[in-house]
Amino acid sequence: MTRMDFPTPDLTARRQYAYFEALEKTIKVGLALYLLVFLAGILITFVGFRPIMNFWEESRTLAWSISFFLLAAFFLAAYWATSKIHGLGEVHIWMDQTLFGFLKKSNDIIFDGLLTALRPEEQRVAVRITPDDQGAIAQSIFSKLSSDGNVFDALVRSGIFRYWIWYWITVYGTFVFSVLTAFSFIAVVGRIEPYISTVFSTLWLLALLHLGLTLLLGFFLIRMTRQVVDSIVFSHRNEVASILRTNITRFQTAL
Repeated sequence: MTRMDFPTPDLTARRQYAYFEALEKTIKVGLALYLLVFLAGILITFVGFRPIMNFWEESRTLAWSISFFLLAAFFLAAYWATSKIHGLGEVHIWMDQTLFGFLKKSNDIIFDGLLTALRPEEQRVAVRITPDDQGAIAQSIFSKLSSDGNVFDALVRSGIFRYWIWYWITVYGTFVFSVLTAFSFIAVVGRIEPYISTVFSTLWLLALLHLGLTLLLGFFLIRMTRQVVDSIVFSHRNEVASILRTNITRFQTAL
């Protein structure tokens, strides 16, 4: 999600694991729902409303039963498929880099914020470290600080992890409705059926709505990340500075 994910091996770690596992389930449910929406959107776009309406008019009870069964089956299949995806974080990184870039901005803010624990001359040395090494250093800091249950509790209370989950879910929605809008535009040009213009307008509005929500959440998370890191550095300045100096020296030696 961000560089502030940090599992640790004790009672606090088990609590953290349960928390992040619940968040992971939330994001997989969101991904499964949008996958279901995508399949339904493709069906409506290229098959049209008329066959669906005819099916409903023939037998509403049967239609309700079949529709409910199909929706449940497709959702469970989509959730199972997303649960089998390994490296979901890599998918997130790719989508964010391709569409928005808030994750990189957040990671830069995290490292820059942690550097404020050092003296100015030390900061000038640290900024020359590669982005990958900066990420490793930031991860090591949060891994060590995670043994302090108060830090984890403060992060949970801030809601930053949950806001990142909703950010990723709105990114899914933006991607899905943007693709469906493109497909429905093709259907409009091909005049597949009379209702397709309404479908196109609806999908286009939903894509814009998701885009707006994603941007709002992204900018909000940038501001929240800065506040959270500043708070951690303020309360653990000496520990952060010590870990930074050790890691910066190690990475410089390896060069």
